[in-house]
Amino acid sequence: MRKKYLLIAFACMVLAQLAFPLKMILGREVSLFQGETFLMKVKPLDPYDAFRGRYVTISYEDDEVPLSQEYDTIEEGKELYVRVKKDSQGRLVYDQVSSYPPTDTDSYLKGKTVSYGSTYAESWIKIDFPNRYYMNENKAPLAETLLNEAYAEVVIYKGEVVLKGIQVKGMPIEKYIDLSEKDY
Repeated sequence: MRKKYLLIAFACMVLAQLAFPLKMILGREVSLFQGETFLMKVKPLDPYDAFRGRYVTISYEDDEVPLSQEYDTIEEGKELYVRVKKDSQGRLVYDQVSSYPPTDTDSYLKGKTVSYGSTYAESWIKIDFPNRYYMNENKAPLAETLLNEAYAEVVIYKGEVVLKGIQVKGMPIEKYIDLSEKDY
């Protein structure tokens, strides 16, 4: 009888340990499946990590949203929501800031307020975009040189952001590198 309870307890423990990573994976997949894809200009940085190998770390040219005067008195670290839309080339454009998640669209970001100096006259929302893009270790150094003309494909769904890929001249960076290596 005691053995039966130990097996049940062990099974519950295993299920609990699997639930957290599965929730993270499913959340990312739901965002990729139901979210809207936007392009964002990136700035290069290519580090090497002994444990993770070579990957492309990117930073975004436009990852801060300036706040209007109506938010002058808001405290630092407050979470706000930014509605986003696409321009004619599919690039991300910040639209409207609010204190609550929009109910009429799933394409919005969430970020925390940051202020400059002791006054809130120059405040903005800092958006944390995904910044690591893993790829073949042999191709990552070449990818770094291409990032000056690259755009990140980010998928946005209900405040969550997933880095889907990197595009160079309208094609995935891996394909662009393969084509350019064949030319040599």
